[in-house]
Amino acid sequence: MGLAILCPGQGAQHPGMLAMLRAEPLARDVIDEASQLMDVDLWHLDQEPVGERLFQNALAQPLICAAALAAWRALSTRVPEPVLCAGYSIGELAAYGCSGALSVAATIELARARAALMNGCDGARGGMLAVRGLLEPQLGAICTRFGGEIAVENGVDHFVIGGARPALEQIAEHAAQEGANTVRMLQVSIISHTSVLQPAALAFKEQLRGVHAKAPVFPVLAGISGAAVDNWPAAVDSLADQLKQPIRWSTCMEAAVERGASVFLELGPGASLVRMLQESHPELDARSLSDFRSIDGALRWVERALS
Repeated sequence: MGLAILCPGQGAQHPGMLAMLRAEPLARDVIDEASQLMDVDLWHLDQEPVGERLFQNALAQPLICAAALAAWRALSTRVPEPVLCAGYSIGELAAYGCSGALSVAATIELARARAALMNGCDGARGGMLAVRGLLEPQLGAICTRFGGEIAVENGVDHFVIGGARPALEQIAEHAAQEGANTVRMLQVSIISHTSVLQPAALAFKEQLRGVHAKAPVFPVLAGISGAAVDNWPAAVDSLADQLKQPIRWSTCMEAAVERGASVFLELGPGASLVRMLQESHPELDARSLSDFRSIDGALRWVERALS
């Protein structure tokens, strides 16, 4: 049996998450450092004008990383070393911070650079569409017809599509006509994990090459393939390429199970990664940090699940 840590790609602005972290001195240190680096008081995100920017890339991406690193800092000295870590989208960058490859400062600065490059990429303005109920060949044909791209594969019939808004509207209509049971536009304005971000991916790779980094203490799974990454040069390729290639999350989870992970802890506040994992592997022990009222509660669960 082995522990796997999952770093989410959204939701770090939830006030309950910050309240839990505030009670942990090691976590407070991370949030305080991130606040200085970002020139934003992350403890008061519900106050204006910061609250207006919570879902904008420039603030959201470094905040997601800060929250994951803070949570892991509070947990890491009191749990067995994980067999691996995996992160969803920007969460993959946070995973390298959790694995010891990057410092808090380097992780936050790279998250800020990633957001800026995505925002500044020509042709990247558009949206993302969640679709469930169609297999990839069928949905891929619809995307090709109207100019969208599969950006995330969460399951055998669970995808996220990226594209210009008019294209997504046509894809949504035809996906529903062909039997999709869920078609939902996401509240994002950047077309992530598709070929339109190729210029951003190239520029981000140069940023990653220039940072001081170490080999991860435990492997991080590449979001685009599920491959276990244990060195920084390979991490550079994975982190850059995921901007322009689809995330294969279900592949990552299959790889995690194959590598011996049997207990999964998502670093909250949401539980979307746990829910997706339990759809395909209901037999696994998987919880989110947001399921617990305190870090101590999560630690007790991890201990029981691993025993």
